[in-house]
Amino acid sequence: MARPDPLDPDTLTADRFGHSPALWLALPLLLGCALDAAVGVSPGPWLIAGLLAAGAAWCGHRRAGFALVLIAGAGIALGAAWHHLRAPPRAPVTPRRMFVELPLRIERAAPRKDDAGWHGLGWVTDRDGGLFRRRVAVSARGPCPADGAELMIAGGLTPLAGDATGYAAWLRSQGATLRLRGGRVLGELAPPSRFALWRQAQQARLERWLRALPWEDPDGGAMLAATMLGRTALLPEDAKAAFAATGTLHLFAISGLHIAGMAAILLWLARRARAPELPAGLAILALLWLYVQVTGASPSAVRAWIMAAFLWGGRVGGRATPALQSLALACAVTLILSPEACADAGFQLSYAAVLGIVAAGAPAARLLATPDAATRLTPAESRPAWARVRAQGRAFLLGGLAVSFAATIAGAPLAFGLFGATSLGGVGVNLVLVPLSEIPLVLGMASVACSPWETLAPAAVWLNGAGAAVLRVMAWTAEAAAGLPGMRLEQSLPEPWLGPAGAALLAAVFLAQAQSRDVRRLLGAPAAALAGWLGLVIILRALS
Repeated sequence: MARPDPLDPDTLTADRFGHSPALWLALPLLLGCALDAAVGVSPGPWLIAGLLAAGAAWCGHRRAGFALVLIAGAGIALGAAWHHLRAPPRAPVTPRRMFVELPLRIERAAPRKDDAGWHGLGWVTDRDGGLFRRRVAVSARGPCPADGAELMIAGGLTPLAGDATGYAAWLRSQGATLRLRGGRVLGELAPPSRFALWRQAQQARLERWLRALPWEDPDGGAMLAATMLGRTALLPEDAKAAFAATGTLHLFAISGLHIAGMAAILLWLARRARAPELPAGLAILALLWLYVQVTGASPSAVRAWIMAAFLWGGRVGGRATPALQSLALACAVTLILSPEACADAGFQLSYAAVLGIVAAGAPAARLLATPDAATRLTPAESRPAWARVRAQGRAFLLGGLAVSFAATIAGAPLAFGLFGATSLGGVGVNLVLVPLSEIPLVLGMASVACSPWETLAPAAVWLNGAGAAVLRVMAWTAEAAAGLPGMRLEQSLPEPWLGPAGAALLAAVFLAQAQSRDVRRLLGAPAAALAGWLGLVIILRALS
């Protein structure tokens, strides 16, 4: 197959799609993992079927269409088998006793806001008793352990219902089927790694550093720490509720906004220092990887880092990697390393939103920013200053609305399924808060850069104060917007499968419209699909 021109736009025409190995890998893997998560499979036959399909595709590679179908089938079969082998059991289970002593390997843990203990996720390491590899949501007293520690914990063990709602539904999305409350650590069976201890120490040190302000404002410092460390649990309850109601809570998750901002600043510094491109790029990727690890390696952070790595690698190698390809590669790598992530709420919402932005929001923004023929043919110096400012403001306003609209639509079915509501009115709020969020982000980066040197602590304190002040303004804006009528649309789903099915429908529509040069089709077709999906939900709810 001839390689397409890397300067061509990110297209999905038949000839280009045939040259998209990332899409042919990511989509079948995701479908296979979702299939096992939904109904469960027997891994042996599916593994054999996947290997046979892959071998048949290799032998029949001269027939491109037939081979691609076989590759897709192999990806689905291998993805389902791989998910079954790696993911924790999700079938309902009832503990034999309410009070138990369990050996748990801690996957991730965080201290409570009131410092009265910690909560996290772990999995049972005892092969006896029928709970081996079960993922458990833990709430315990005492100091927070580092990730990877194996602990003997006593507490009350209860099952998580399959039709759970609210916080329990989020725990189910993390793969947990049991919940241990009032836990007490009886002893440490195996210590965590040195790297895990270092990560925990660095996170605690950075939180203390970012909370230091020139004036007394615990909530402002907590919001800055939440922004830089991706810990929404640190947010004050009223601010957290306002950001959630306006659909802007994503600003406090480590994502492309953080990774792209840090990468841009580090690249600018490297160029100013005239550092060689290849060593400087590798060093920047290493620093960003450490930042992702210290902040907890959330699915959105890992996705953003992998996309940045592929984009940089393509640029250095002279093979420009389109954003859609980078997103598919990031999805494929994540599923290969952690197939159970397909059921994670953060994974689903992050990839759905970015797909909407890449396939519709960003192209629509570019089209809306394109000047008309008369403007293009008029020399810039001949146009009045007010006309140039108006054109730039219009492009910013319409482009921001297009990107926010696409991301909101893409994640709406999942938000209804996970939380029973979404914030369609947040499209306009994002237009205000996303640019504002860059200010505390940059100030927080500068403060973190000062953290290795205590002599720079006074300057960092004032940087923290300025960032906290901007976050206060953002919180007041979100609280005011949350009180507006129609900001939050609530709709519970009669069946749990409707959320993922709606997200898959919208993903297909976004990909089908990605070639359009008409803003009305780019954004209107997904909006129509969402409206049709909502109509189906209302009908099914009425029938049930």
